[in-house]
Amino acid sequence: MHRYLTKLLLPLCLLLLPRASAQEKKIPQVLFLGDSIHQTIVQAAALDLSGIASIHYPPGGSVNDSDAALAKIDSLLGETQWDIIYFNFGIGELFYKDPATREIRIMSKESGGVRVSTPAQYEKQLDSLVQRLKTTNAKLIWGNTTPMITVYGYSSHRGIRFDANSELEYNTIAARVMAKHKVPVVDLHAHVMAQFKSDDKHPPYTQYIGEMIKRGHPLHAPLVQALKAVANEIR
Repeated sequence: MHRYLTKLLLPLCLLLLPRASAQEKKIPQVLFLGDSIHQTIVQAAALDLSGIASIHYPPGGSVNDSDAALAKIDSLLGETQWDIIYFNFGIGELFYKDPATREIRIMSKESGGVRVSTPAQYEKQLDSLVQRLKTTNAKLIWGNTTPMITVYGYSSHRGIRFDANSELEYNTIAARVMAKHKVPVVDLHAHVMAQFKSDDKHPPYTQYIGEMIKRGHPLHAPLVQALKAVANEIR
């Protein structure tokens, strides 16, 4: 009797195994490409996306600007067939750095520092990056750069790292590139600005996550919504 049941149940179990495996594969695999500041937004979103989308980071760590991403793109993508690639490059483009050690030393523009990427370089690099990412056949989603209104602690620090509001021009450039390639944009900048009155004091650019939680509108909420929508299309 036991031998008969074993023969009967074994094929049934084998039939169910592929179904379970297929069920697991339905969770879209998401790769994030961007700087360490934006990665904190993605990490917050990942918690709300548990069981809906699985977010991964490049094995080599974050990259801070579009030029660096282009130089390392093959290693950043790895061998995985990604379902979704969410990417952002903005703040890292705006730093003033020593042109002789561009990847390392911050240098104020008064001392000869230059931006990591000029507007023209940023547009060209971003366009090339999108073209490369499109070859992966993953769904692409762009996140724009959050406000940079308060970028220095003291007046003497003005212009050491970057200029206030410098993200506006680069967000406009990025929007143009994304429109050209029909890549949807998660407008984190607008999401933040909608929660501030014109005379409100803005926190330092690195502290919007905590401030937006206090205001009842988490910074990562639009990203969660966008990734859920794309994940549901794939599933």
